[in-house]
Amino acid sequence: MSTLQYIPKIIEWCHPFELARKMDEKCWVLLYSGVRNNYSGRYSILACGIKEQLKSASFTELAKQLSSDKHQFENAWFGYLGYGLKNSLENLKQDEAGWLDMPDLCMMSFSNIYQFDHDNKTLVLWSNGRHGIQIKPFPQNPIIPTVINIHSNMAREEYLEKAQHVINKIHAGDLYQANLTRKFYGEFAQNPDYFHIFSKLCEVSPAPYSAFIRMDDSYIISSSPELFLNIDPAGNIITRPIKGTAPRGENKKSDDELRRQLITSEKDRAENLMIVDLMRNDLTRCCVAGSVKTDSLFDVTTHATIHHLSSTVSGKKHAECSTIEAVKAIFPPGSMTGAPKISAMNLCSDLEKIKRGVYAGAIGWFGGDGSCDLSVVIRTLLIKGNKFEFQVGGGIVSDSTPQKELDELISKAKGILLTLGIPTDILN
Repeated sequence: MSTLQYIPKIIEWCHPFELARKMDEKCWVLLYSGVRNNYSGRYSILACGIKEQLKSASFTELAKQLSSDKHQFENAWFGYLGYGLKNSLENLKQDEAGWLDMPDLCMMSFSNIYQFDHDNKTLVLWSNGRHGIQIKPFPQNPIIPTVINIHSNMAREEYLEKAQHVINKIHAGDLYQANLTRKFYGEFAQNPDYFHIFSKLCEVSPAPYSAFIRMDDSYIISSSPELFLNIDPAGNIITRPIKGTAPRGENKKSDDELRRQLITSEKDRAENLMIVDLMRNDLTRCCVAGSVKTDSLFDVTTHATIHHLSSTVSGKKHAECSTIEAVKAIFPPGSMTGAPKISAMNLCSDLEKIKRGVYAGAIGWFGGDGSCDLSVVIRTLLIKGNKFEFQVGGGIVSDSTPQKELDELISKAKGILLTLGIPTDILN
């Protein structure tokens, strides 16, 4: 842990992208709030000037590094917690390696942390003065190269069969819900401008929890609408699971009707309620008795390409429970597993037959004051060189139908498909 104090300096306001486009460092992170709402979106953070990089298959080493008695940005760590960390928490089935092999966990600490306040248009640099900033010329007219060699871990018919298998398992009483996913792989005809892809995704599909992470030759490009976990320095915990989806309409009339159907859909409400119950149960493992409550239920949040049904659950962390222990108690996000959690995870491993990797985990930061803010890894591209992958999934319940579940995957992938210029029929 650094002993150098982080000194704040107010600098001239600029949009986060103006600074990010100039980054010429091997490792840096931008957590970008692309949508302002009543629960998030005020701040963006850019961290650069790397001090340490931690890669692991468990939470153990990260837990040793975290603190709870410093300023938020002193001893802060940024990065991701991959879905594969589940195997360090429970005795679960091992998943096969995938197309892009990244560590289960990668967290980094930095000397320079820019905090953008979008409401007040102020920008503060927190720096310990240890590392300068490497910048490059602004790229002129970048383009996204042609995408080639698209394939998936399961074809359309195979997905439909496996979705029906999940439904049969639910009818047999083996579980209540499972989040079955498909992974798609492809290549660019040449190495792309990675940040241009991110800025394009944010334009096509803006979200409150967007993220651009560079780790040497690997890139994570995310535009997630879902909060996994926010913990403040006082130990107040909030989670906001999303379950229930409808596409946007072609005009206002059809859009309003699709939104109405989502609000009144018994299937989507049941899907959401199951995950709320799961998250409430997970929170009781780390929260003061009686503090866990459902603050809102079945809220509709509308995004550029999709409508979602979400709920808010909160609690008060036990004083003796550290922030990382609270995260472990709830990880992985229940909206990405199903219920009961272990049964759902094992079933999905059997059917998907490949590591989810970063997908279905969490992206964000841990503060030196015991706080953290983590999004769910959905609507996310992983890129190495000219190779990329993305993954989409949905919660299957007793009254699901395989074709409608497939249609939902297409709706969820629309932002990435539009960004990369991939036709939607690639998912069919």
